[in-house]
Amino acid sequence: MKYLKYLLLMLFIVFIYLFGISSTCDNGPSDPTAGLYHTYAEIDAELHALASSYSAIASVTSIGESVEQRDLWAIKISDNVAQDEDEPVVVLFGCHHAREWISVDVPFLIAKYLVENYASDTLVARLVNNSEIWIAPMVNPDGHQYSVTSDRLWRKNRRNNGNGTFGVDLNRNYSYQWGGPGSSGDTYSDIYRGPAPFSEPETQVLRDFMQQMSPKAMISYHNFSQLILYAWGYTYSPAPDEALLDSIAVVMAHKIRSVHGKDYTSGQASTLYLASGDTVDWLYALLGVPSYTIELRPTSSLRPTSSYPGFELPESEIQPTFEENLPAALFLIDWAIDQL
Repeated sequence: MKYLKYLLLMLFIVFIYLFGISSTCDNGPSDPTAGLYHTYAEIDAELHALASSYSAIASVTSIGESVEQRDLWAIKISDNVAQDEDEPVVVLFGCHHAREWISVDVPFLIAKYLVENYASDTLVARLVNNSEIWIAPMVNPDGHQYSVTSDRLWRKNRRNNGNGTFGVDLNRNYSYQWGGPGSSGDTYSDIYRGPAPFSEPETQVLRDFMQQMSPKAMISYHNFSQLILYAWGYTYSPAPDEALLDSIAVVMAHKIRSVHGKDYTSGQASTLYLASGDTVDWLYALLGVPSYTIELRPTSSLRPTSSYPGFELPESEIQPTFEENLPAALFLIDWAIDQL
């Protein structure tokens, strides 16, 4: 009898232990975390929450799917959001490159600011009432997920290249001057351009979206180096509208500097390095509209340190980076409206 009681006690302890484990698990892997930075699941949830809370001026749409079949979510912000009005379209993109986490949060926080301040800020109301603003904070969701869960410095998407390597640099996969300098045909390279122009579902989605929307201006957010870059990236020769592109970039840099005193240098993209098949060159070649790569904080550093952390920007930098870039984005939207 004594041994039976002991056996029952042990079985009870084992049962409590197993029940305790199962009650704290969801029978599957937990969602990855990126701290105060947004993961794919968080962007999905929070964009939909914004659209639900501000349904009169915001709606969320999947504009297509990634190679691993994640939705590319975009939020549209406009006063008659369910209608396609004859108003200028301005597009903000984030996260062509997976490891550039701040490039997700800046456009997302701009979207959040616009909808939350529409009722109280006259400038925001005027911009939202007179334009259609589309913001897609994470256009490389697979790569970003992999950066969060497996390799913090992963850059490309997650195409299986069939030879043991993975990934295409989405910002070398656009068709204009595809295959030129500043891209690579080596699948192992971080700047692997893919097997053909627009070979990737992500760039196909963005191509079709921009051709349909015909934006009047575009910003693609990246990091790092604190730069405002415009066409051309594939050549040192100036773009036909260099004076206009530069004048807008100078104003945006001034507006950024006025917030926290951070200097963002403006100039032709190729002055940084040559790059072919990128977003800005393609859209400018297609539509001739002001298109910019904004390289966010921190400043350039060959060896990232605590002072110059490179892609791993501290969470404390998220809010000030958004704050200084907000007036630049608002200015570009305002400029597009004024062109009508």
